[in-house]
Amino acid sequence: MEKVIMCFPGQGSQKQNMAIDLYNYSSKVKELFQLASDISHLDLKKIISEGSLEELKKTEVSQNAIILASLSSYYLLKEKGIEPLACAGFSLGELMAIRACEKIDNETLFKLVHKRSSLMAQSSKEATSKYGEMAMAAIINMNRVAVENIIISSNFKNIFVANNNTEKQVVISGLKSEIEKITPLLKENGARRVLMLKVSGPFHTPLLKSAELEFKEYLNDIDFKPSPINIYSNVQGTLVDDIKKYVPKQITNKVLWLEIMKNIKENYTNEKIIEVGVSTTLTNFFKSEDMKCIPCGTLDQIKGL
Repeated sequence: MEKVIMCFPGQGSQKQNMAIDLYNYSSKVKELFQLASDISHLDLKKIISEGSLEELKKTEVSQNAIILASLSSYYLLKEKGIEPLACAGFSLGELMAIRACEKIDNETLFKLVHKRSSLMAQSSKEATSKYGEMAMAAIINMNRVAVENIIISSNFKNIFVANNNTEKQVVISGLKSEIEKITPLLKENGARRVLMLKVSGPFHTPLLKSAELEFKEYLNDIDFKPSPINIYSNVQGTLVDDIKKYVPKQITNKVLWLEIMKNIKENYTNEKIIEVGVSTTLTNFFKSEDMKCIPCGTLDQIKGL
């Protein structure tokens, strides 16, 4: 049995046909597709294999589909004898990390994802209705402090740093018109590119406070089991004991992924790091910090590990 650090991607990593090769290969994965579809009230096999990217981009669709793809990869890795020593999930992926740490079962995982995605979609609609169209954008070649200083000095009220991805990549989130206005200022101050992301809401900002509060209330009835497997919190950027209290806060707080990577580097010097799911986003983040992460989302990648 091999112990590794498992990392799980978040929203924005969705792709057409993701995990369909795993579905065709494994009867267990077929069962997971059915369970996820039953709980989400979505035909996820049809959406993933036949739906448009625009449909997959919808919050209530993409979150369920991404978690399903990651869980499918996770099961095939387990069958191969690969187990997590520690887990971290990027934003949405934190729920999958909690499942991989065996704090919840599959049914609870899909119920949490269904609830989270529904609340975030509704809260995003409310924010859009109140303020205007929302968006998220990645800023390349600037660090978090520099971006936050420009937001503050320019007096933008409805955009926030949402993700601290690497030393040179930060994501801002909020009102699209303000993102468009700040873009030239960012470029004047060193940003190489400002890229709109494939998401449909102002995630990880105070604009989704209603979703945070409702999700916190929903979690009151969910039992998180104790586990010897370590887990990193997006909100803290460190290993935590009581992950449950940070899960709702994550909806409105920054994703401190850079801090998580630095802590993994400090805590685990020789262990293999893998990205469990169809994305290579986290793999590239680790690479930017001179760390190796192996993508494990397709059948070929899993078999070749």
